Amino acid sequence: MTTFLLVHGAFRGGWSWRRVRPLLAAAGHDVYAPSLAGAGERASTEVTGLADWVDELAALIELEDLDELVLAGHSQGGVVVRALADRVPERLRHVVYLDAAVPDPGERAVDLTPAPPGVSLPPRETLVPARPPVSGGDLDDATAAWLGARLTPTPFAPSLDPLRVADAHAVPVTYVFCAATPAGYPAQTTRERLDARGVAYDVIEAGHDAPLTAPDVVADLLMRAAARPA
Repeated sequence: MTTFLLVHGAFRGGWSWRRVRPLLAAAGHDVYAPSLAGAGERASTEVTGLADWVDELAALIELEDLDELVLAGHSQGGVVVRALADRVPERLRHVVYLDAAVPDPGERAVDLTPAPPGVSLPPRETLVPARPPVSGGDLDDATAAWLGARLTPTPFAPSLDPLRVADAHAVPVTYVFCAATPAGYPAQTTRERLDARGVAYDVIEAGHDAPLTAPDVVADLLMRAAARPA
């Protein structure tokens, strides 16, 4: 049995993993997919910075006494996972980045998609509104409507905090990207950097919301990552 800790992306909550969770559980695994502060059912909770998210996940790991974890971050969840993996490497077996934003040490999430010249970043306390999803590709009308009804504004403050982490991960890492992710997503910057550095990664035939549109593929890649030797 493996324990998975799944971290959602911006505008989403723990609910975004709801189609993946039962597949992992049916295979005999333990799954945690919490909503971060300021997201999902916790949308009204104040968030002052990236440390809030990292602290609460580290506390969950400690209180539940989780060990040998496979830690996965989707989209903006990659920023949180990168910081958390540096905080509790002794608790982890493997880290998976799924179409994720992964800043380099010392960078901020906003540095992956810099604002155009002359455009100022919004204030730290800004709540960035979610854009309604548009069906197309593997995102059907019903899923798009279900997704759109649950999106919430995302706190901007965590995206302004630089990652204070070691230069390299202390545990094995798998990078996975979605073939149909629209242009301009931070995951594309991550992927381009891996190409430049000669770092291998996997690509799945899915859109950016693969946990909802291709849950069987996502569950399989998570279980394969768990089975890889340290």
